[in-house]
Amino acid sequence: MAEQALDCGAIFDRLSEHSSRPRYAFMVLNLLAEQAGADNRAGPVINDGGMALPLREWIGHKLSRASSWKTRRDALVRRIRQSLSDELPDDLIEAQKIVDAKVEMHVRSVGADNASRVIVDLERAGLLKRHYQGYRTNHRNRGGLRQLVCVLDGDAVAALRRRDTLI
Repeated sequence: MAEQALDCGAIFDRLSEHSSRPRYAFMVLNLLAEQAGADNRAGPVINDGGMALPLREWIGHKLSRASSWKTRRDALVRRIRQSLSDELPDDLIEAQKIVDAKVEMHVRSVGADNASRVIVDLERAGLLKRHYQGYRTNHRNRGGLRQLVCVLDGDAVAALRRRDTLI
């Protein structure tokens, strides 16, 4: 896929041309390269600490810490607390656990959606190809039970694993 020898700088330059969020795309590409096997494929399921997660959700989970901007997270906590006000128990500790779980679920869901957008950017930049794998791919609900698989460009994976010029 690559026209020239790739290093991290060349990858970042290419992402800057094809993505509105090149740093985020670079982080996602790095995560995918870490999970890619010998055939440069990542997905459809990633084993993360005993949990089997679909690729998109795994990326959202891994990058959820990067989205912990205090003001945005505090606003999210307030919205969730307000929406659950009738359902929360009187015990403050239990109530906070429920709110924290809802916040984490929301952040991971948004992260999975963002990962989908960035994967399209990575494909447009020629750094990966994607396809779907799973049960019943040829039916009315084409997205049903199918999981994302990314096949990364071998030169990009080699450059990221080599890390000779990390930005």
